[in-house]
Amino acid sequence: MELMSQDNIIAIIQARMGSSRLPGKVLRDLGGEPVLARVINRVRRAKTLTGVVVATTTDPADDPIAEFCQQQAVPVFRGSQFDVLDRYYQAAREHHADVIVRITADCPMIDPQEIDRVVTAFLEGAYDFAANRLPPPAQRTSPIGMDTEVCSFAALTQAWQNATEPYEREHVMPYLYDTPGRFRVKIVESEPSLGHLRFTIDTEEDLQVARAIYAAFGNRDDFSLAELLEQNALHPQWQASLAGVRHKSLTEVDTRAQENKAEQATPFLQAKFATPVCPLCGKQSARVLHRMESFGFPVVYYHCRACGFVFQDAAASRAALPDFYAENYRKLYQESAAPTPKDLHQQQLRAADQIRFLRAQGVQSLSRVLDIGASSGLFLQALQQEFQAQGVGVEPGNAYRALAEAQGLHMLPSLPELIARRPQRFDLVSLMHVLEHLPDPVGVLRQIREELLAPQGWLLLEVPNFYAHNSYELAHLSCFTPHTLQEALSKAGYEIISLRQHGYPRSELFKLYLNVLAQPSANPPTDYKVWPERAVPLKRSLAIAWRDLRARLDPKRSWLPVEEK
Repeated sequence: MELMSQDNIIAIIQARMGSSRLPGKVLRDLGGEPVLARVINRVRRAKTLTGVVVATTTDPADDPIAEFCQQQAVPVFRGSQFDVLDRYYQAAREHHADVIVRITADCPMIDPQEIDRVVTAFLEGAYDFAANRLPPPAQRTSPIGMDTEVCSFAALTQAWQNATEPYEREHVMPYLYDTPGRFRVKIVESEPSLGHLRFTIDTEEDLQVARAIYAAFGNRDDFSLAELLEQNALHPQWQASLAGVRHKSLTEVDTRAQENKAEQATPFLQAKFATPVCPLCGKQSARVLHRMESFGFPVVYYHCRACGFVFQDAAASRAALPDFYAENYRKLYQESAAPTPKDLHQQQLRAADQIRFLRAQGVQSLSRVLDIGASSGLFLQALQQEFQAQGVGVEPGNAYRALAEAQGLHMLPSLPELIARRPQRFDLVSLMHVLEHLPDPVGVLRQIREELLAPQGWLLLEVPNFYAHNSYELAHLSCFTPHTLQEALSKAGYEIISLRQHGYPRSELFKLYLNVLAQPSANPPTDYKVWPERAVPLKRSLAIAWRDLRARLDPKRSWLPVEEK
């Protein structure tokens, strides 16, 4: 039992108002207290636990649960409505849990000693997962309503990253036991078997029996399982009245998850129903590469097994929503929709560096320039001043666009609005840290070539380098390697004049960025076959490991200051 003094063992009680069979059951009255209060009180008596958290959803219908928890000073976490595995993972992560005990809020007779029994078995055997029951075809020996599941945070993380079946996401822990040998599993049996008994609340009949049970104990909630069994034997009508109640099976999932469009937009629920199309090669052969949480949103990255490209499913990403960049992007990333001094300083450094790059590649004169993703307009201003050119900027961020317009720059909120005006073609089109944010990067590059860029014009762009930059974050829909960036440009009809890898202004050591100068091809392809890149995940892992090692050895040169001195 030595581990108990070291581990943070958190019971997470999942609760929501929207039960399919008995709506609002968790706050229904049970002997003068809400059902949820009874569950919390009983769970808190388990001696092996270091904390108890209620995990509900962000659905406004669950506001009463959050309000009740706040009134009772009970920690509450709000997360996904139907992806309960993600809700558990985020709650466990927020509360720094080493060990997670899963409890459902419809079990107001759950026994604290039973919780301790399962947690103790888990700890003493160094298991990944332990439970006092598994779903059929496994034989249940504990009563329905005493269900306790325990796992390590490491095991929960693996489930969160890899589980794709809808029932695995809704029922939280099946991934830990539905494939023999995947994890170390312990089933804590009861002797004699009590699996035929039902002490839970899933239907109105269940609630009436629960009220009768509590009444038999004077509406106290400190009775033990042994005492409950004694009373149950004295009242055979309790179980008899529940004989026709069918318990939900493992593979049953809430169909509202499929009907609710907002929830369908989450990556985890889409993983099973549709493999996303690769935005580079167009094939539907991707697998999940990485799951994470970014700014409170779930993010899933896929790896295309046909061409090697790494990307988010734009149809499932919050960052692909139409209004994301107008207001939300800057607020999330820098806690302010308005430009910050740090951001403006970095833009000034980048602008000067890009001017040097253009001059070094022999760009002598420009008469018309377009900067897509122009931000505050600092780079557009630098281009106009350096080349005495007319300039147009496209910037969806309202506050940044307003700042640029205040400097006298010609700005538009979107590329479609610019194209609709049929502008005169540009000698240079720049996309500085824009391409990775686009749902269809190849399509936009092709559209620029066909409708905006002069035949002998220049395309200037920069993206994070997947082999050096962290890359994984909410707003990055695509992760480019030098190879996949070249393939995207070739497919869109460009010839690369120069591709450099550099870290300025963030690092002297690491090649964080891919910077390209290209021109339209004389004969753009009509049916381009993307040349695949192999072992991308392995190369990424090795490159980031090397980067992190170098950063520890030489931190000053690895990461340069972001603020102006």
